[in-house]
Amino acid sequence: MPVFFDVSNLDVRIGDTTILQNLNLGFGEGEVTALLGHNGSGKSTLLKVLARQLAPSTGNVRLLGKSFRSTGAREFARNVGYLPQHPPGTDGLTVRELVALGRYPWRGPLGRYNEEDHRLITRAIEDTGLGQFQHRSVDTLSGGERQRAWIAMLLAQQTRCLLL
Repeated sequence: MPVFFDVSNLDVRIGDTTILQNLNLGFGEGEVTALLGHNGSGKSTLLKVLARQLAPSTGNVRLLGKSFRSTGAREFARNVGYLPQHPPGTDGLTVRELVALGRYPWRGPLGRYNEEDHRLITRAIEDTGLGQFQHRSVDTLSGGERQRAWIAMLLAQQTRCLLL
């Protein structure tokens, strides 16, 4: 099975605190992997590094054999979807508008949505049971419904990997 993420000699320090030290591991494509550990053990930090939200202090991370440094933002977003522990505010977006943001890496010239984009947006909304809420503001949803809206956005993104 091909290696999707390859992490080698990874250190993450924040200030004087070492969060991750000399981490070496790989995640195969098509695998489901769970990170288990005590509070403060570095699980969220590792996810942030894999999502390119936090740069490692030292070491290397490769995506499909290619260094993070040489992987463009669009290419990365076509391969990896990330839902942070605390998603950002949605500033009045409707569920459908939020889910549509997942299509950003795939949009064509001038950023227009095509029929396939609209089909995938609708499918993601339906697959997460949010059809009745698609025109409501995300801000008005319950916590669980809001989480499903974010997951729908990731499903619409059509990535090869989801970091949750």
